[in-house]
Amino acid sequence: MDLLLLFIGASLIGAVMVVWVITWTSNRAAESAITRYFKASEHILETGQPPPEWLKGPARERLFRRRSKPAIDLRQLEQLDELIRFFENCSFYEDDFAREQHLAQLENVRQAWRAGPAG
Repeated sequence: MDLLLLFIGASLIGAVMVVWVITWTSNRAAESAITRYFKASEHILETGQPPPEWLKGPARERLFRRRSKPAIDLRQLEQLDELIRFFENCSFYEDDFAREQHLAQLENVRQAWRAGPAG
């Protein structure tokens, strides 16, 4: 009987530890993603250019690409669209006006990127 209670207690402690680790890693991943989105948005709005990590692309593509790369390619536009979708559903704004202003700025950048380089 004592061995059974010990096993049940150890199992409960183990289950609690597993749940805690899953919760902790999920929160860390979510915080990391949110931080990445906000940093990307800040960089884009300050410079009008994609963040450096967006320009790297997949390793396979970097190894085998021989042609010169356009200033803004389709992948960066897709990443900007993903960023805009995130901010459309994001709950970190003071009010709807702040969200609309931020989205309008990002939409202006999207239009500029689609138009291509100036001049």
